[in-house]
Amino acid sequence: MSTIWYLLRNFFTHKDFLPPANELAGSLFTPLHFGFAAVLLVLLIVLAIRMSKWSERRIRVGFAVLWGVLVFLEAAKILWETYSGAQVRLEVGGILPLYPCSIFLYAMPFAVFGRGKLRYMGCGYVCSLGFLGAAINFFYPANVLSNYSCISFAGFHTFFYHGSMLFCALVMLLSGYHSYKQARTAWDLLLPAIPALAVSIPANLVNFSKIGSDYMFFKLNSFFMAPLGAITPDGLSVVLVYLIYLLIHALPYLPFYIQNKRKSSPQKAG
Repeated sequence: MSTIWYLLRNFFTHKDFLPPANELAGSLFTPLHFGFAAVLLVLLIVLAIRMSKWSERRIRVGFAVLWGVLVFLEAAKILWETYSGAQVRLEVGGILPLYPCSIFLYAMPFAVFGRGKLRYMGCGYVCSLGFLGAAINFFYPANVLSNYSCISFAGFHTFFYHGSMLFCALVMLLSGYHSYKQARTAWDLLLPAIPALAVSIPANLVNFSKIGSDYMFFKLNSFFMAPLGAITPDGLSVVLVYLIYLLIHALPYLPFYIQNKRKSSPQKAG
């Protein structure tokens, strides 16, 4: 079993040069992983509660700074993955920021700098698909901790990135910066999905090119979806995934949309 000192000395070591995950402290579902995640979760909740009490202007500045850090770290991660392995190569089929959680990088500028429906759209992604994707990857970071310890650059990046997504969603909802109650029209149910629909275009261009990949899971070839993808034609898989994304984005807003429609009905009747 590796020691903390070993992990720190090999913080930037690529998985190609590390022992198997079962020999690494802090890999998936080990005591160190649980402890690390628990401390980080408590920290981000406490910080989110404190930041939610800030003025809207300060919140926007905080979001902007955090977004800039995440963009820098995403570029650093891509460069590190490209140049630190046994072979120097850019894995276009898997390393590009075209995953459901990657959309956070493109949606946050709208949430921070946008106004009206543009801001609603950016916040809508963060508080729906972004919130769900961040929670899944924070509590079950199998794609990273199956090869790395949480005390590694890859482990740090996945926890910091997805923790930041959770943090931003919590701040938005706790402070009133964004609210599911704002959904009053059918358009308000669709708007949160716009960032994902936009990113799906380059994602599918890569998925169905000679490169081949499963960005945004449109081919249903990843994780527990692989058996379904194996028996589903690509065209049908794409349609099903689009429908799932539309549903995920609309679901948190739907109860309030229905409630708002009911409230407005007597006014229309009068």
